[in-house]
Amino acid sequence: MRGLLGRQKVLGERQEALLAQERELLNRLREVLASFADTLPADQRTLDEAIIHLDELFLLVVAGEFNSGKSSFINALIGETVLREGVTPTTDRINILKYGPEATERLREEFVLEILYPADMLREINIVDTPGTNAVIRRHEELTRDFIPRSDMVLFVTSADRPFTESERTFLEQIKEWGKKIVLVVNKVDILQPQEVETVVQFVRDNAMPLLGRQPEVFPLSARLAQRSKSSGTAGGGADNEWQQSRFEAVERYITDTLDEDERIRLKLLNPLGVAQSITTRYRTAVDERLRLLQEDFTTIDQIDKQIELYRQDLQRDFHLHIAEIENLLHELELRGIRFFDDTVRIGRMFDLMKTDKIRAEFEEQVIGDTTAQIEQRVQQIIDWLVDRQFRLWQAVNEYLNRRQVARNRDQMLGDIGTSFDYNRSALLASVGQTARQVVNTYDREAEAEELSRGVQGAMTATAVVEVGAVGLGGVLLAVLTGAAADFTGILFSLAVAGAGLYIIPSKRRQAKKDFHQKISTLRDQLTRTITRQVNSELEASSGRIREAIGPYTRFVRAQREQLGTVTEELAAIDGVLGRLRAEIATAS
Repeated sequence: MRGLLGRQKVLGERQEALLAQERELLNRLREVLASFADTLPADQRTLDEAIIHLDELFLLVVAGEFNSGKSSFINALIGETVLREGVTPTTDRINILKYGPEATERLREEFVLEILYPADMLREINIVDTPGTNAVIRRHEELTRDFIPRSDMVLFVTSADRPFTESERTFLEQIKEWGKKIVLVVNKVDILQPQEVETVVQFVRDNAMPLLGRQPEVFPLSARLAQRSKSSGTAGGGADNEWQQSRFEAVERYITDTLDEDERIRLKLLNPLGVAQSITTRYRTAVDERLRLLQEDFTTIDQIDKQIELYRQDLQRDFHLHIAEIENLLHELELRGIRFFDDTVRIGRMFDLMKTDKIRAEFEEQVIGDTTAQIEQRVQQIIDWLVDRQFRLWQAVNEYLNRRQVARNRDQMLGDIGTSFDYNRSALLASVGQTARQVVNTYDREAEAEELSRGVQGAMTATAVVEVGAVGLGGVLLAVLTGAAADFTGILFSLAVAGAGLYIIPSKRRQAKKDFHQKISTLRDQLTRTITRQVNSELEASSGRIREAIGPYTRFVRAQREQLGTVTEELAAIDGVLGRLRAEIATAS
């Protein structure tokens, strides 16, 4: 791997195997991110660049606040004034220094300038000069922050006159999140007294250690003196010359000797794993957050299902009480009929029995009476009760969704991962709530009751118990009961034809009771079945309307849980392999 090593050095078998495993793992993570709807393009791009960067030279990135002396440090390292220097923010793009037979420049990306220069150090490593952070021009800091993931090691330059500021601490924290090797440089120590230098170095070391989690390498130096010494040709001279005063030799030795080829290979292999670890950790957190929110959504769906189930149970329980009232009216009607037959169909009223119109009128008055009106009233009460229960169900759903939407505003995803997920989830929940509110606000009880009433009447008419044409449920009932009166007068007529013999009257009375009982039983069964069927049908329809309203929301939540379950398993597996590879690379040689 020429790109990985800089020179044509053959990787050891173990290193080759680790490199192959690393490529496979990074591509696996890339596929997982591609399957995740809300992967940020910047994260996908960062991972792609990490994969590509495996084939490039070791990348040493120099970062720090503006006017900390980054450009002068690089110029001193190269030994030539390759980069522009100044007291104001001068670096407005990423400058990548590479080896070339002659000094040339080319714009590789919109804000990335590639500078070729014939310096021997650049044969081994590429050096990157970044725009200063904490500058007035915020774009400069963004460029640096976005480029950091590409680095194999970061030299962070702080100034001796304002060492380790709060903004520097914050920026170092961001670099650390990518798992980078960080070395600290305290520049401009020539403005300090010798005893002050160690105080500043200790201050930087003490403040950096908790942040980096280890004892950091800190190099105090003066890039200005080192550059001037190299330019004058006195570098490496006596103890009192500017080169010794610059303290630059220590950092040069670290870069050229400590960062030998094996160490550069190790850092080069660890760099993409640090990038992958940072991305994996953030997306595992995002997925866990989504699953937490989805659990709230499943709670919402479960609560609505429970309300529907309670609605069904309450409806069926209370419905039996309403039906019992109708059955009781018919039972009382039947008892009155039995008493009427016993009082009327007897020898003592022989002559009255011949007057069928009179007997029929008595039957309708004493037996039927206002039963049809009472039954119709009870049926209407059932209908009104059912309509009211439906309305209350929608009200309960609406109130619950309103509470969930208020809670949803507190449940927004943190960070920028998950934008479309949260938008779709919120939009669907809002849509369900809007449907519930619209139903509640436009609910027409009279129209609903009228429709149900027509359904009961139509079902009764369709049973062929009575002829089609009766008007209203009362008309249907009256037709049935009048038919019973007609049957009775038919029996009376047969008595007249038979001459009303003594032996025939008890027989006809039993027949009248039997026929009347059969008629009322049929009416009771038919009316009960019809109303029960209509109520059950409406129960299913009303439950179905609510489930249909929340259908898109329910499908979204279930689909998301299935997808996120797969993603979280993949990310957990990748996390495990990342840890193993990092441990193996740390001991590879």
